[in-house]
Amino acid sequence: MSREASRFLVLSLCLCIGGAAGAHHPPLMERCQSYTFTGQIERIEWSNPHVEVFVRTDSGDVNRVIWLNPQQLGLAGITRDTLHAGESVIVTVGTREDVVDRPMLLSALTRTSDEWEWSQVPQGC
Repeated sequence: MSREASRFLVLSLCLCIGGAAGAHHPPLMERCQSYTFTGQIERIEWSNPHVEVFVRTDSGDVNRVIWLNPQQLGLAGITRDTLHAGESVIVTVGTREDVVDRPMLLSALTRTSDEWEWSQVPQGC
């Protein structure tokens, strides 16, 4: 393969990978500004590519929170039995406070009954 063809191939792959990453985590999800709220877990959906936690706030709003994927959580010792619907939690997410109707990237979660907690610094911050 010529040097020119190799460069074209590498550039094409980089553009494809960058586009896929942008499609996976849209720019509307702010990673480095945090917003903390409290509520009760309404439900947890264990699916790929991410586990999603739905938290109902005291005002009745339901926030969709994006967590890691099931495999990453399993490696951290978190299973389907770790958290349950109805439990009170404190949630810190990467999002803008004025835009809470979009999915939020989870950066910290604390169960208030026993202060069990999980946290991860958002990438790129």
